[in-house]
Amino acid sequence: MRWLVVLPFERPEHMGVDFRDELVAMGHEVRTFAYRRNNPLYKNRGTKAAYQLWILRRLERICLEWEPALVLVIKGGPITPGLIRRVKRSRDVLFLNFFPDNPLWMMPFDAIEAYDVFFTKERYALDSLEHVGLRNLHYLPMYCVPAMHHPVTLTAEEQLLYSRPISFVGSRYPYRERLIKELLAFPIKLWGAGWARTESLEIRALVAGGPVWGRAKLAVYSGSTLSLNHHHPMNDIVGVNTRAFELAASGACQVVDLKGELPGLFAPGEEVVAYRDLDDLKDQLGYYLAHPDEARAIGGNAMKRALQEHTLRHRIEEILTVVEERFGKR
Repeated sequence: MRWLVVLPFERPEHMGVDFRDELVAMGHEVRTFAYRRNNPLYKNRGTKAAYQLWILRRLERICLEWEPALVLVIKGGPITPGLIRRVKRSRDVLFLNFFPDNPLWMMPFDAIEAYDVFFTKERYALDSLEHVGLRNLHYLPMYCVPAMHHPVTLTAEEQLLYSRPISFVGSRYPYRERLIKELLAFPIKLWGAGWARTESLEIRALVAGGPVWGRAKLAVYSGSTLSLNHHHPMNDIVGVNTRAFELAASGACQVVDLKGELPGLFAPGEEVVAYRDLDDLKDQLGYYLAHPDEARAIGGNAMKRALQEHTLRHRIEEILTVVEERFGKR
């Protein structure tokens, strides 16, 4: 089947590129189209509208000339309902959207409804949209990519750089900084953008490095007794973020806030360490730091579950099933 994957950036380890690679491995014909392209015009208020119009015209031309059977849009804020309608009037093509955030505060209703199928990782969003009459929705959780997310054995140098009792990998946001202030008594280290700029000297002392990618990120995961995963309070209402699946596939013991959908994906106490509130978090951190063998066993269980049920291949197969059941396309 011929796919056009429309993605924000065509960079290694970014969402959309992984879809392309997996679809090709499954025998599909795939092209990509990046709508942000690291172009400063996209972010510039005075030029953004003209840049988006240029992007839309190029995307429409590719759809009409190459004639994909499926256009898979990753997030895709600039993609308008008008473009989708114009292409569908002249070509037998389905437009799909895989949205990795909470669409309720990031996408207007008409943009969501324009797609043949809109896949959301957030059941809260799905239920809310269905309650106002949208019928093109399907729940699809996030995923891991085994080629990118897996355990590694640290070298002696990596042990010094990345091995820590508790780690957190992610950018600094006010809510995360407020959480870390409550955990200063624990041996935690931080990797990610923005942490070194905090005004708090206590938190700055916990910063181990900036953003990590590739093997460096895996070394942090594999070198930590516990990996903290606290969800964004607006992005993940009841759903589970990408990091949960990355950590699981890497064999890490993640300590994660108990979202409503988590137990259906990973078993609390067996495949993840889940906490309900701050006091529970502190109790769990203290217990598993004192019982690292139990933490390692939980990480191993999580990896087995991730590889059995939660890979990108599993998600693509579900997308194909939905397309066949709703539209008869194979």
